[in-house]
This record gives sequence, C-alpha cells and structure tokens, in this order.
Amino acid sequence: MDIQTTLLTSLRKLAEQHTMQTLGDRGGYLGASDIGYCPRKIILDKIHPACHDLATLLRFQRGHMAEEIIARAFTAAGYDNFERQVEIVLADDIPLRAHLDFVFTSQSHRIKSVLEIKSTSRIPDGAYGSWESQLYLQMGGLARQHPEYTVRGAILVLDLAHGDVGFFNGYEPEETIYRGLIERAGTIWSQYQAMLQGVEPEMKTEVTPLCGYCGHIATCPRFETEEVPQLAGVVEALQELQAREKNLQGQIKHIKGHLFAVVEQQGPIKSGGCLLRKATRSRKHLDMTRLETFLTQNGSVIDEYQEEREFSFLEIRKAKAA
Repeated sequence: MDIQTTLLTSLRKLAEQHTMQTLGDRGGYLGASDIGYCPRKIILDKIHPACHDLATLLRFQRGHMAEEIIARAFTAAGYDNFERQVEIVLADDIPLRAHLDFVFTSQSHRIKSVLEIKSTSRIPDGAYGSWESQLYLQMGGLARQHPEYTVRGAILVLDLAHGDVGFFNGYEPEETIYRGLIERAGTIWSQYQAMLQGVEPEMKTEVTPLCGYCGHIATCPRFETEEVPQLAGVVEALQELQAREKNLQGQIKHIKGHLFAVVEQQGPIKSGGCLLRKATRSRKHLDMTRLETFLTQNGSVIDEYQEEREFSFLEIRKAKAA
C-alpha cells in the first residue's frame, strides 16, 4: 500500500465532504475569508479550483483540529454560552456570507463576542491583514443582525507543532472598514460573474509574500514586468535580518569560545542558573585517503561514485542600473 497516495486520496475526499457540510458550494458565493486576499486569486480559484497537494490538505486538517481543541477546552472550563459555525449573510445585493467559528453570548451584559480560530506554523507578531478583514466583516454582519447587542471580536492563533498560542483581542465593529470591504466584495463578485460569461475584466492584483503559494502566479501581470516594487520592503527586511544574523553568529561564536575556554581549564561550573561543562561527542566520517587507496588498488576512482544533485536557494544580488 502506498501510504502517501492513500492519505492524499482520503484527505481530498474528507476536505470535499467538510466543505459541502459546513460551507456548501463555494462557487456560488463569496466568503468573508476570501475578501482579504488578492482579488485575482479569489476569482481564478473559483473558476479553476485547485487540486490540493498533501501538505495543503494536512494544513486544512490542522485547522479543523485547532477548532475542536478550542471547543473542548471551553467546554471543559464550564462555558456553554457559545455557538459554532454561525452563518450570517453580509449583503443584500451580492452573495456574501460569513461563517463564524465561535460566537459567545452574554445575555446579562447584552454582548456577542466573535472568536476566529487560526492555525499556523509560527505565531506572528500581529494579526495578518487578511485575518482582520475577515473579522471586521464578521463583526459588522453580526452587529447588523443583532443591533440590540454590543459586538466584540478576537483572533486566537494556535501553533500545534510548538505548543504556542497567540491572542489578538480588542476588536470592535468599524463602519468605514465594513463598508469598504463590502464594496470590495461587490467588485470581486462582478468581475467573477463577468469571467463566467466569457468576459476578461482587468482584475485587481495585490503583490505580497504569499504570491509564492498562488497557483496563478505564472500568468499574473504583476510578474510579467522586470520590476516588482511591491516586494521591495520584504526584500529589504530580509537583507537586514540576514546582516543581523551574520553579526549575531559572530558574537555567539566569540562568547561561546570564551566560556568553552573557562570550562576546558576549570571543569564544570554553574552560572546564571545553568550548568556549563565540556561535552565530547563522536561521529563517523569517511577516511578519504584510505578509500581512494582501496579504489585505486581495485581499478576504480572515487569520481565514478560521485554524482551531481541540483538544489535551489534564494539568491539576492544588487541589480544593475538600467
């Protein structure tokens, strides 16, 4: 049995079943989670749905697991005042819906709190703009549906691999933001309908570091030009971090050298709540001289057993002036 093929096939089936049970036919409406992303990607994803690979499908399952973990934790803590996967309609003139992960209701204080769950491989320093756009749509729609309640919102982020939690709280409905997002959704829906009718509208594109995960980047007009200025800030941030990393590595090596010299001469010591001592490990390595001698004696050379393998990396060089 090919375990990867089995997992891929089964998880694709589970993903389709979960989508139909909780979200229905996504081709017939826009979701609040769509609106914060590149409009061109949203439209093309609906027209040409991606056939997800195993890594993506596993991330989907990670997201479902995160929601279940939170639901069980709140239930175990004695909370019973929440609803899950609450669907609300956000606009009258376009099919725009939101599916709220959790809605907590305080009848005594007349408060409804939206909790959006995200699962990531690293907790960010702040909530991503796409997450916040989704939350503002959810809060705005909920406030319209329940005008007698005060609506609040928060984003809870789980890193299941490292056991980290991020909590971004204090959100409230913002009418200006909500109206802007509804207008954005209307434009996306109009262009989507035009595409279905065979018309090729000039779709808005937004360049971000997430473009590398878009299945439509090969035909994106933003990347047909020689210059992509929207990524300049990201490139500069990377270069700054690499410079700091190089400097830090030098400092670390310098300090470790001093401390190693101390314990090598003095033996184990305690300092700063830590035990410092000289540790020795062994590892096997090839004795190339003996190996070459053996191969020569048997009519061979080491080059016969070496092969080139390609590898990829990000190379950054100073561009030549035009």
